[in-house]
Amino acid sequence: MTDYQQELTEIMDNNKNIFSSTGEVGKNFLNVHDAAIKDGALDSKTKALEALGIAIAIRCEGCIIQHVKGAIKLGATRDEIIETINVAIMMGGGPSTVYGGKALACADQFLNK
Repeated sequence: MTDYQQELTEIMDNNKNIFSSTGEVGKNFLNVHDAAIKDGALDSKTKALEALGIAIAIRCEGCIIQHVKGAIKLGATRDEIIETINVAIMMGGGPSTVYGGKALACADQFLNK
């Protein structure tokens, strides 16, 4: 069984390294992230769930882990995550069932810790 907290820690360490090494590119990416996720016409939780759905559909496991954690931190429930997975499956087909399963396992770990 994957330890998603351990995976998240590794991802975050890698992110610190890459963003501190890429200068303006890293800084600007983080600025884009912060601007995109902040409350606006849609609240931050909804945007985090959208990012999760996209991560599932494009099959980015590291993105899935980060966006599951972020969505939960913003108050997303298991049911909201499942509905997000459902939309990702609609858009991404069979491969999204695999990565959606990873997202749900990840959410279950984070929600139960």
